[in-house]
Amino acid sequence: MASDERDVRIAKIDKIRETGINPYVGKFERTALIEKIRELPIGTKDISAAGRLILHRSFGSLIFATIQDWTGKIQIALNKKSISVEEFKFFEKMVDVGDFVGVNGELYRTDKGELTISVASYKLLSKAIRPLPEKFHGLTDLEARSRQRYLDLIVNSETRELFKKRIKVINTIRNFLNDNDFLEVETPVLQTKPSGALAKPFQTHHNALDIDMFLRISPETYLKRCIAGGMDRVYEFSRCFRNEGMDPSHLQDFTLLEFYASYWNYIDNMDFTEKLIKHLLMEVNGSLTLKYGDNTINFDGEWPRYSFRELLIKHVDIDIDKYPTKDELVASIKSKGIELDVDFAKIGRGNLIDQLYKKVARPSMIAPQFLIHHPIDLSPLARKNDDDPMITDRFQLVVNTWEVVNAYSELVDPIDQRERLLKQATAREGGDEEAMIMEEDFVLCMEYGMPPISGWGMGIDRFVALLTNQENLREVVLFPLMKPLDSDKKDDKSENIGTNSEICQPLSIDDLGVSNDKLDAIFSDKVKKDTLISHSIATAQIMKKIANKFGLNENSFYYIGLLHDIDLSETENDMPNHAKLAEKWLKEAGMNETAAKAIASHNFEMNGTERSNFIDYALIAAETISGLISATARVYPDKKVASVKPSSVIKRMKEKAFAANVNRDSILLCEKIGLSLEDFTVLAIDAMKEVADKIGL
Repeated sequence: MASDERDVRIAKIDKIRETGINPYVGKFERTALIEKIRELPIGTKDISAAGRLILHRSFGSLIFATIQDWTGKIQIALNKKSISVEEFKFFEKMVDVGDFVGVNGELYRTDKGELTISVASYKLLSKAIRPLPEKFHGLTDLEARSRQRYLDLIVNSETRELFKKRIKVINTIRNFLNDNDFLEVETPVLQTKPSGALAKPFQTHHNALDIDMFLRISPETYLKRCIAGGMDRVYEFSRCFRNEGMDPSHLQDFTLLEFYASYWNYIDNMDFTEKLIKHLLMEVNGSLTLKYGDNTINFDGEWPRYSFRELLIKHVDIDIDKYPTKDELVASIKSKGIELDVDFAKIGRGNLIDQLYKKVARPSMIAPQFLIHHPIDLSPLARKNDDDPMITDRFQLVVNTWEVVNAYSELVDPIDQRERLLKQATAREGGDEEAMIMEEDFVLCMEYGMPPISGWGMGIDRFVALLTNQENLREVVLFPLMKPLDSDKKDDKSENIGTNSEICQPLSIDDLGVSNDKLDAIFSDKVKKDTLISHSIATAQIMKKIANKFGLNENSFYYIGLLHDIDLSETENDMPNHAKLAEKWLKEAGMNETAAKAIASHNFEMNGTERSNFIDYALIAAETISGLISATARVYPDKKVASVKPSSVIKRMKEKAFAANVNRDSILLCEKIGLSLEDFTVLAIDAMKEVADKIGL
């Protein structure tokens, strides 16, 4: 249909040109943006407005239409009494929704009270040859909206408002820093050494210089060079790149704000941070209270400050000061029955403390609070604490379990700095890709002398997500990095979506052919083990959620998920027959053949029933991810699916030793039904939360 409409519009362009009209003009003078025009008094004449046509309705001798620009929309009215018959017919026949038009006329209100421009003249400014998505069948899926953000901005007012807020956040911060004597600077994106943070860098090659280079992971060391040069307070909104995991709460390219202030320490910086963010919230949201998910977050009052030690005593009764070695701390952790997803043989004491904190304390940290006194090996560029050289003068602002701000009293001792970077370089040579590289030029800069400094960093994407109640960072980035749809085609018979980008069309089954009561009776008769009952219910709920997302029959999807393992008790020693026996039983009961075949296909690797449609791929992905989410929930202290974060599940996708029986490739088949791994994980966790009491999680 879209292709047919495109052909019609292209034909219109030819006709328009034949009349001597240019369908793509060079300029149009506007009185003001639509937002400002709407503030003008009724009766104001000679108004010029322009925008994209988003609505077009003809009523004989009268046409009502709506135009939209970035600031808003307004109705326009064309009347045969006000313009010529030829102009009226041209607008009616040749101007389509999606086109850009400019109008001139008088502001009035219709009988229904709608603010409207009565058009005295108009001009077609630019002809669109593709129709916009229909209002109720437009872009709702994150994957599609991220790929075609331009359409998302056109058709979804919520998206436009979100990005207006993002712009306002950046401008408010910039103005606040400027008013406090900070200077905005620019530092290199291409660097000869990856520096400023513990992260795996992106590497590239400079052809003219014939040298390998890196995309910056942080502007830190260059901003400090500015400080050394005498620029007392500097900041930069920097695009940074870290070649690490991608999930709903992490992006590999992101916007990082960093600032550095001479003569401050980390306590001065905490005071300033609280003032900055409270000012920002009032300017952008008009309130110090935020709603995020089910939480109401109050930023009013003085924010508490806790050390790692205090939090761990509070949450798990472990005093890290009593365990000065890693082995002693590991023994204490194990004695408490705490399971950490780490290799104790490879992790250092500082990282062990950090992982323990993230497991037992951070999940409950909702209200804004400062985390201070980090172990020194977590902070290779931070200043040692004067009273305890094993910790640093550092803080993090934690809100809603997120680390929103990271800040330090900076290390300005060049000898100490050299020693720490040498240790990092040794770790890198030992295979740690995230360890820092030795940066002689930066140490040379330090040797010329630096004042006391406190530095600060905030992920802008994450903070905007917090302000706008978004779980996925791609929602708040205009053009997030996306895997090209045609980049992963290979001649590979395995069904790993990483090597096959074809997406199945949604498929529904309106009638399973068997009543729900009979299907419930079959399930009760065949499935007795509690673990299998829980797994089946979790899979059923995920299937139901998939159906809901795509507007398909939820009941059919639910029962396909519920019944997929009904023969497991009888076939667990005969896996090539698993799911084939279930298919046979269900067909005998009268089940729809497509549904029964989908159940058989979930064991394709063993019984050979090929997957071929949307339901087949939905089922295998749903039943597999339910197992990974369940395993992830069980390593949390409360063993609740409500505590599971999508990022944790995706992280464990890469850890083959974790839930080794879970086939990761099967989960990735979610892309066969048009869902990214990130979106599918969020959907599946939400589904399992809805039946948490039934599945014991």
